[in-house]
Amino acid sequence: MKKIVIVGGGYAGVHAGKLLNKAFKKNKDVSITLIDKNRFHTLMTELHEVAGNRVPEDSVRISFDRIFSGTSVNVVCDRVTGIDREAKVVKCEGEDFSYDYLIMGIGAEPTDFGIPGIRENALTLWSYDDAVRIKHHIIGKFREASQVVDQEARKKLLTFVVAGSGFTGIEMVGELIEWLPLLCDEYSIDRDEYKLINVEAMGNILNMIPEKPRAKAMKYLVKKGVDVRLKSHVSEVGKDFCRFKEGDDIECETLIWTCGVKGNTQGKAWGFTVGHVERLRVDEYMETPEQDGVYLAGDIQWYLHENERPIPQIVEAAEQTAAVAVKNIIHAITGKGKKTAFKAKFHGFMVSIGGRYGVSHTMGMSLSGIFAMALKHLVNCYYLHTVCGMNGWSKYLGHEIFHVKNKRSLLGGFIAGNIQALWAVPLRMWLGLMWLTEGVNKIGEGWLNRAKGSSSTWMFSSGVAQKGTEGYGVVEQAVEAVSAASEAGADGGTSPPVDEVVEVATDAAADVVSAASDAAGEVTQAVTETVRAWGPIWDLDKTIFPYDGIIVTWFRETFMDGMAAHMDFGFFQGMVVAVECLIGLALIGGLFTFPAAGVSIIMCLVFTFSGMFSWSQVWFIFAAFLMLGGAGRTAGLDYWAMPLLKKGWNNTSLAKRSYLYCGEPGKKRKKRR
Repeated sequence: MKKIVIVGGGYAGVHAGKLLNKAFKKNKDVSITLIDKNRFHTLMTELHEVAGNRVPEDSVRISFDRIFSGTSVNVVCDRVTGIDREAKVVKCEGEDFSYDYLIMGIGAEPTDFGIPGIRENALTLWSYDDAVRIKHHIIGKFREASQVVDQEARKKLLTFVVAGSGFTGIEMVGELIEWLPLLCDEYSIDRDEYKLINVEAMGNILNMIPEKPRAKAMKYLVKKGVDVRLKSHVSEVGKDFCRFKEGDDIECETLIWTCGVKGNTQGKAWGFTVGHVERLRVDEYMETPEQDGVYLAGDIQWYLHENERPIPQIVEAAEQTAAVAVKNIIHAITGKGKKTAFKAKFHGFMVSIGGRYGVSHTMGMSLSGIFAMALKHLVNCYYLHTVCGMNGWSKYLGHEIFHVKNKRSLLGGFIAGNIQALWAVPLRMWLGLMWLTEGVNKIGEGWLNRAKGSSSTWMFSSGVAQKGTEGYGVVEQAVEAVSAASEAGADGGTSPPVDEVVEVATDAAADVVSAASDAAGEVTQAVTETVRAWGPIWDLDKTIFPYDGIIVTWFRETFMDGMAAHMDFGFFQGMVVAVECLIGLALIGGLFTFPAAGVSIIMCLVFTFSGMFSWSQVWFIFAAFLMLGGAGRTAGLDYWAMPLLKKGWNNTSLAKRSYLYCGEPGKKRKKRR
């Protein structure tokens, strides 16, 4: 058996695991093991959102169970302590793993450039724990400031410095732009008291993107009140100060350090060849110089490509280097094809500055504002789909768009928020009653009697008045009622006087009423003639599609006639009745509400295209869509049934293979090899 071990579950490690599983899922002679100290994959590019309290902490975590359920990849949660390259063994705290091929994707770590005080006093943003630490640190500073009277002490507490203006730094600043004012409101602090500063040693921010989007980003930061200080070199950091070579120290108790990364220092300790800034050297095939079956991928590797430039430490590079390593391992095992050399195919960069603004430069095109943010969300959804299917990107959209608080998304709060399920209960029961009533009515009409057939017009009896142009409608009846009322008022105004004063007043009132009634009569006559000329504005009793129209004829000939040829029509009628009754009972009881609502929508569409559904019945469809949002879990049997159903479904192999499980997949312990 050929044993492949992946160390590290970052972007490179996960991508390598997915590709290897695809290549060897039917090969029982190849085992794939992924080792990581965490039980989850971290979305490193979204850490600033947790640090800035825009999204919940779990939104940047994807459990390896969700990613690799239904695959042949064996995930082990353990801490690697060393690599014995002669014996080809990965040493861990728990147990050791032998390998024939090894992919190292242990990532990078922040660098302090040897500046005194950074390691002890600054907050870095390079892991899930870092993001959570920053969030709680900032909340703590506001809580403390709300209880401090001394102005100098409050100033230090409410001064926030972000060092670095690369992707991470600017994105962190963007989150603080939106979050700090909200914290001021929460802790009753004047918004003018806090200060947000971004310091950068270079002469520009976002040096990786062209001038146009960079200028827009700078303009946005200044507009939002950020104090951007370029060519400012940090020389020392203390507990309550940040010192610069140029002077002009800043008194603060919060410094978030995003000024660069280096390779993971563990690689050097394990005896790998170092290229530069602790990154480990590889050749164009992502293999180490010793060529002993060890490959490096992601931020840990050092390789100079195109014009002798190092591969950037970005997500696309991590995935592409992992793909090269996997292809060469597949070639080494199968002997097919030839070795694959690395060739960069980077599409561009996207930077969010908070939840409502961003800049990007991709495929030669620069965007800003809502368009750049939409592009970033689209790219993230694509990545999550490749990692764990619809389960991943639907959760992402929930956190970023539909459940976002304080309008911190590209659409603000326009489509965010949830309807309290309790308010949907009456509508759920009424919709269920309508379905049940219709099913019972069909039984009374003889739908279960095959010889009798059916005269049902579905949901509403044929006795409902549909006068059209032959009679007169509601408007005309209202006009006649108004006329009658006005005539009655005029007659009442000529009542015999009680005395002279009353007589005079009555005569005057009679004249007024008579004049008003004449005017009303003229208006109502005009309205009546107009309505008769136009006809009904919208006849809600008409079917949406005429029974003898093109659409209904096509639907009947394409689907219904074929069904009738293979199914007894009486049986079909009985099935319709049963489905309607079951939908009604399910909705009334709140049992399996989601599938019942889905079937309800399908039934409505079938009746619509069959020419039996009127405009006045369209509300059935919209009500059913509302039921899809979990209306049965409140005051319904789904409160007990759905957890059991989800647990059973999540344990099926189909759910795991398709990533259509609800929440986390069922856990099935895999044997270590």
